[in-house]
Amino acid sequence: MEHLNIQRKCYFVHICGVLVIVWIMMNLCSFPCRAKTVFEKEKPVGVMATAVGDRIAVSWEPLPGATEYEIYEAVAAGGKRSKFVLIRRTEGCQAVLEKKEAGVSYAYYIRACMEAKNGAKAYSGKSAVASTTVAREGISTIKNFLKTALAPVGSTMYVWGGGWNKADTGAGKDARTVGLSPAWRDFASGKTSSYDYKNYRYKIHKGLDCSGYVGWCVYNVLNTKNNEKGYVFSASGQAKKFSGRGLGSYRKADQITDYRAGDVMSSTCSCCGHVWIAVGQCSDGSVVLLHSSPSGVQLNGTVTPKGSKNSQAVRLAAKYMKKYYRSWYQRFPKMDRGVSYLTHYGQMRWKTAGKNAVLSDPDGLRNMRAERVLEELFLY
Repeated sequence: MEHLNIQRKCYFVHICGVLVIVWIMMNLCSFPCRAKTVFEKEKPVGVMATAVGDRIAVSWEPLPGATEYEIYEAVAAGGKRSKFVLIRRTEGCQAVLEKKEAGVSYAYYIRACMEAKNGAKAYSGKSAVASTTVAREGISTIKNFLKTALAPVGSTMYVWGGGWNKADTGAGKDARTVGLSPAWRDFASGKTSSYDYKNYRYKIHKGLDCSGYVGWCVYNVLNTKNNEKGYVFSASGQAKKFSGRGLGSYRKADQITDYRAGDVMSSTCSCCGHVWIAVGQCSDGSVVLLHSSPSGVQLNGTVTPKGSKNSQAVRLAAKYMKKYYRSWYQRFPKMDRGVSYLTHYGQMRWKTAGKNAVLSDPDGLRNMRAERVLEELFLY
């Protein structure tokens, strides 16, 4: 009898030992496997690539759980693009790639890696591709500027004071940072058509106001490092300030004869207090534009000079917002902007050629109608 009891005790201890081993194996293996399944369905977002001089700044938003990122590059020449190859691994969300060839276009995508404590690795999906061209003349290009300006569209809310410093005297940290702030997308997530920017005044890190947005765009097309001199000024004086810094020429509202890709437009009246970026003009005189305006950063179109809301620019803005930023368009479908956009604004036009060129235009965007400019910007 005593012998049987001993056998039972031994059997019980054996079973308990097996259960402990199974529990350990489940925690070592099955949890990372579950995390792997989830992680592999995700992909990095907010990928940007901007050529500044002979450098290219590549940036993206962090992916939860990622321990490392892989940067893949392809080179475009003669109308053809090479295969993507892995060029760098990094733990951060920015990289500056140096000594890039003038006149050459480069494309990038990001893949995230998650490494578990037991050494197992999982890889995310590939991000969207971001492309840029190294300027032969000037610091960057008009196309790079507009592609930069498109990066926050549909994922950044209008926030009064966004992009400014806490003292409200100039560019804050967000507007002097290369790439998109992940806080902008986090804040915009889930916002509905009832969004009221007045409830978020001076929540400066949650989004961008009009001058904060334009200042961020200019900073990102002229810099590859964070915390350099900023470009955020009062909306009504921003275009003139840029001209004063040698970025381009300035025209008063009554001197403007046309609108070309990349023009920075600042209100000169006491009623508007706004600044926007021209994408291009349509044959009916309306203009497609990029700006941060309630509810957020978006493509819009002006009415015609005679006030028709059924303008070519409005239709183009609706077409692209609906196709590429559907969720935003469904919540914030207003695409038209009034005739004051064509009459109350001064214009800064970039220096594109010569010894002091800032943004060159090798793609010829400034000579294109808005429809063609948009086609060029959304090639990838």
